[in-house]
Amino acid sequence: MKRIVPILALMTALALPMAFASATSRCEDPINKKCPLTGKDIVAGRTVEYKKQLIGFCCADCVSKFEGDPEKYIRKVKEFKKASVEEISLPVEDPINKKCPLTGKDIVAGRTVEYKKQLIGFCCADCVSKFEGDPEKYIKKVKEFKKASVQ
Repeated sequence: MKRIVPILALMTALALPMAFASATSRCEDPINKKCPLTGKDIVAGRTVEYKKQLIGFCCADCVSKFEGDPEKYIRKVKEFKKASVEEISLPVEDPINKKCPLTGKDIVAGRTVEYKKQLIGFCCADCVSKFEGDPEKYIKKVKEFKKASVQ
């Protein structure tokens, strides 16, 4: 009997976090089951949040292509729900630039970084990461960037 109590306590301690993790992961599942680019089954972790909805993909290549031109591919996601009037009317600060400072491609909504109180737009998550790693290297390429005046 003395051995059973610690074993039960240990099993309970291990089971609770696992139950919680599986419950929370269901909330973060992609809305689709098939890749919008290839039609293949989606793979865990290959996702992009687009207009507050998680879209799944089969591979990193498809993620990159989608991020480059989401409007081209989102029509293929039949589970995608267009934004409500309430979501559209919310004021959103626009980035100061229209082209990605790393690639020169058009920026994508939601791919932004605030740098020195100015919102900088990017074409993909990879460019965001590179910029965040060395902003001084890339900020020179944003011609719309205004250096802070001394006050």
